[in-house]
Amino acid sequence: MMFFLLNWALTALGFFALASSMSKHQKQIYGQELTAGKTKLAILVGWILLLLSLVICLASGPISNMISYWIGALSFAALFIGLCLSYLDKKLEVIAVILAILSVAFALIYFL
Repeated sequence: MMFFLLNWALTALGFFALASSMSKHQKQIYGQELTAGKTKLAILVGWILLLLSLVICLASGPISNMISYWIGALSFAALFIGLCLSYLDKKLEVIAVILAILSVAFALIYFL
């Protein structure tokens, strides 16, 4: 269970970072558009988190099973972030901090 929660938290953070790189969502989350440098950083961080989640999945079992597992985590994370952008846009920064704390906690539990 911790394995799925770790992957879900990492993919949700990745999707949050990718959403933060879009001007519409920047205005929605932060109230203004970010600079070009911060936008590029958000894109880079988002893709790194998604790839990190994929690497953790692939290292944990047979490739065919883990790809399916990763796609499931992607689906739930995309649904979560989409719903948060729709209904909790003013609290998304707090949700992202909570996700970061949870992902560290899940990583510690899973790897130790």
